[in-house]
Parts: sequence; C-alpha cells; structure tokens
Amino acid sequence: MKIIIAFSGFIFVLVNLILSSWSVINKDIYYYTDIGRDFLIFDEIATKKLVLVGPRSDAQGIFHGIAWHYFNMPAYLLAQGNPVIVGLFWILLGVGLVITSYFIVKKLFDKKSAIIAVLLLSTYLVEHMQGLFHGKGAWFVLPAYFYFFVRYSQTKKPFDLLGHLLMLGLLIQFEIAVGMPFALLSFVGLVYLMVRSKLFHHIFYFAFLIIPLSTFLMFDLRHDFLQIKSFLSYGQGVRNGVAIPFMISLTDRLHHFAYTGINLFKFPLAQWNLIVFGSFIYSFLKLKKIKDKYKRTYFAFIYFYVGFYLLTLLHGGLLIEFWWLPVSLLPILIFSTLHHYIPKFVYYGFLVLILGVSTFQNINYLKTVTQEMGKKTTSWQFHLNNAKQIYEDAPAEFGFFIYAPDIFGYQDKYAMLYTQRLYSKKPYVFTKKKITYVLIEPPPSFRTSDLSPRWWIEEKLKIKKTPIKTISLGLDYKIEKYELTDEELKIPSEITQADWLFFR
Repeated sequence: MKIIIAFSGFIFVLVNLILSSWSVINKDIYYYTDIGRDFLIFDEIATKKLVLVGPRSDAQGIFHGIAWHYFNMPAYLLAQGNPVIVGLFWILLGVGLVITSYFIVKKLFDKKSAIIAVLLLSTYLVEHMQGLFHGKGAWFVLPAYFYFFVRYSQTKKPFDLLGHLLMLGLLIQFEIAVGMPFALLSFVGLVYLMVRSKLFHHIFYFAFLIIPLSTFLMFDLRHDFLQIKSFLSYGQGVRNGVAIPFMISLTDRLHHFAYTGINLFKFPLAQWNLIVFGSFIYSFLKLKKIKDKYKRTYFAFIYFYVGFYLLTLLHGGLLIEFWWLPVSLLPILIFSTLHHYIPKFVYYGFLVLILGVSTFQNINYLKTVTQEMGKKTTSWQFHLNNAKQIYEDAPAEFGFFIYAPDIFGYQDKYAMLYTQRLYSKKPYVFTKKKITYVLIEPPPSFRTSDLSPRWWIEEKLKIKKTPIKTISLGLDYKIEKYELTDEELKIPSEITQADWLFFR
C-alpha cells in the first residue's frame, strides 16, 4: 500500500511539473507588463554590462534591486533573448524550489511533512510558473530565509546567521515591498536572540547586508535620497492617491492574512482558505497546551507571518498582489505539518480535497491559457506576431514608435527588440525615418477621448498625414505605416530614444 501511495504521489508531482511547463511546451509564456520590463532590463544589462538598479516599482520613486535580472542573465544570453527558452530556466527554478522545500521541511519537521509540502507546492506553482517576474524571485529564497532563522535560533552558529542575512538581502533585491518588512522583523528577532544568548559580537554580522543594500545606497546618494523620501510617502498611503482610513487598511490586511494570502484555494473558491486558517488556529491552540519539540519553529512562523502584515500597516494604502503573494508560501509549508495536531481522517481528507480542487482549478486555468495563446496581451506569441508583421513589411531600414495608453509599452518594446534578431533589417528605435511605423495599442473603451493615438501621433511625433498603409491586428491593435518627406523628417519628434527607458 505504501508503494502505491508513493508512486501515486510521484506521478502527481510529475504531472504538476508538466502543467507548470504548459506555456513553455506550447512555445509561449505568460507575458504581462512587468515581465516585458524585466526582459528590457535583461537587454540593458547585455548591452551596458553593468547596471546597478532594478525596475521602478511605481511613480513615487521606489526601485527594486537588480539581483533577479543578473541571476537570469546566463539563461537570457544562452537563449539569445528568447523568452520561451528563458521560461525553461524558470521551470528549473520551480523544480529547485520544490526540492529545497522538501529538505527544509524535512530538516525542521519530518519526512511525512516534507512529502506533503512537495504535493502542495507542486500544485500551487502550476499557475504561477507560466511566467515569472522579479517579485516572484522572493519565493525561491523565502523558505531558506525562514530555515536559517530557525536554525540560528537553535544553534547560534554564525553560518546560519550569515545564511539568513544572505536570504534577507536577496528578498530585498527581488521585491523591496516584501524585503523591507522582513528586514525589520529579522533585525528585531536576531537582536533578541543575540542578547538572550549574550552573543553581542554577532551584531557585527549585520554589516554583511551592506553588500545587497549597496546598490540602493549608491542610487540614493546620486538621486537626492529619492527612495528614502518615497518610503516616507508610502507611510501616508500615496500609492492610492491619498491616505485612506486606518480601518480600511486594517480590514485589507486581515482579508489577506486569513483569506487570500493563504492562497491554497483560488477564486471563486478563495473563501475556502478560511478553513485552512481555522486549521492553523485549532493546531496552535492545541500546541499551546502540550510540550512539543516544534514549538520554536511554529513561533517563528507566527512571528514572521503576523509581523509582516502588521508592518505593512505602516503603508497607509491597500496591499497589492505582488506584496502578499510571495509570503503565501510560508503558510503552505506550515500547513503541511499540521497532521501532527489535527485528527488524521480530518487532515488527510481535507488535504485530498485541496489537491483535488487545486488540480481542477489549474486544469481550467490552463485551458483558458491555451485558448488565449497568441490572442491575448498576456501571451508572448501575441506581441511577437505583431512585431513580425512590421519586420515582414519593412524595408532594409525603418523607424518605429510604439503607442501605449500607459506610456510604457514594455511588452511591445521587447518584442520589437527580440524580433530584430530574426531579420536582417535595421530598425531605428523611436526615430523618424523615410518609412516609419507606429504600433498602436488601443486605449480602454472608457478613455478613448483623452488617450487618442491620433492626437499622440500628430502632437508628439509631429506626423500630421494619413498613413500609406494600415495593418489591423488582433484585439484592435494596429500598425500604421508612414512615408515621410525630407521636410517632415526635419520636424523633431517629442518622443525620442530617451523615452525608451521608462522603467527607470
């Protein structure tokens, strides 16, 4: 019977691995705006060789680190910029996360818990592995971050302390909105352990953080402490336009803490996560009444999980998915250990329900992904095919511009850059030439009056003539081809190559 269960578990994980690779198998990736921006930064690193700051997090001037982008560079260079091949590297990262999580849970708890963690994690990752961006890099270090903290609390060895600080540095680099709350929690927790154990000299190991934080420090020194000022603004909730009432922020945190932030069940069944939350409450209340060798580990989880959401209240606005999603990995790993405290038939019955429902949701999600490949803006193939339309039509040399309602146009920008490698033609980025193309993303239906591409072409590009050709694309995208005279080329465009790097 044990052999049958073990074999079934292996097949289940293998199927989840195949499902995680679904987009890559179909020569596509989930390709939304932040992923397009990451690929533009990959290209920037390949061109400039040394880049010290990552993508801008928002208009208030907070930037992420650059570690995720350098970490991906070997795959990017080997793939010659092909996002689908880089996607293969992401699948390997997912496999690595599952394997390391197995050993971490096994080391902190036991083998049975580790196996359950692998089953849950392999299911959980299916949707998210269709496309990765820098913020999801936090997933790959969060289990090790937690592990080294617990180990340091047990051993007080410098190796575990440095391991924890290294993982903390990577958290800050990958997703600053996740890394900074954990940095405060690490500092308080570690200082408490050092004082309690009278290891005062261990505080000097904090200097190790200068390495991952150095890029932020250099950036602020060169830009009038822009990030520090932005963090102060975040405390006033400026991301949401104005500071919102505290009770709204608190309700938002509680919603994520006990509901969406657990994320084992996804919409429209997300409310079932409350049952998972209830299992935590039941187990921890039971744990409080008994002697248990895992108490310290559970306390560390409560400290970091509760502490993270409490510290996010310092930002007076609402949490966005990119901030809470990486943290959802912790309750998943801890839930895998609760079979010690919940009646067996209840726990394993609920576990089968979670795995079954999650698999059903994953399959439905991938059906939608398959139907949308090459047809939706979140498909790499959609943007690649649009770019190919320009190169197929273009002469040996041409200029091009990209109109996007959000100004940025990251997805189309990188698609144009990559497609250049497939053709022996010379494009001029955001430059008017005798033959000039404008790739137009349609504005939202409720913003057509103030986000008119025609106004942008006439007033920003200074092209006030009818295109000689219009190529209609899917989703109301279109390409306009212009043939400009020498006199028209002399009129400078307000959109230049300097506007290419809006992610800075």
